[in-house]
Amino acid sequence: MGKGKKKADQNAKKDQRIDIKQMIALQEELDELRRAHPEAARAAGAEVKPNWFERLSGKYLAWKEKYGLPKPVARKPYLWLHLLGIFGVHQFYAGHWVKGLLYLAICWSGITVGLTLLDWASSFPKKADENGIILV
Repeated sequence: MGKGKKKADQNAKKDQRIDIKQMIALQEELDELRRAHPEAARAAGAEVKPNWFERLSGKYLAWKEKYGLPKPVARKPYLWLHLLGIFGVHQFYAGHWVKGLLYLAICWSGITVGLTLLDWASSFPKKADENGIILV
């Protein structure tokens, strides 16, 4: 009787063994499902790694929240400084130093002419307050 019980225990252990290839395939399938449905995975309490776009957009939004606040500027001088916008002077005046440096770095290409026109077109219709200030 001892041998029969021993043999039954061995058969039970064989049934409990995990096929490693099957386990890897199941894990890959689970990862794909988590990537395809991150909201459901988060709701279930699983940790979901964001893809490159989510990480980049999250960093951009955090940066914009910290540094991208509209700055108050005097409307008339700001509009006149668009004449020197090819060099980014209006961006420096508004306190957007990174944009100003970018304009200055690529002023040779002519792209800044179009960007300056877009800036002017977006700031021209803004109504100034009683002190002549607009937010850009």
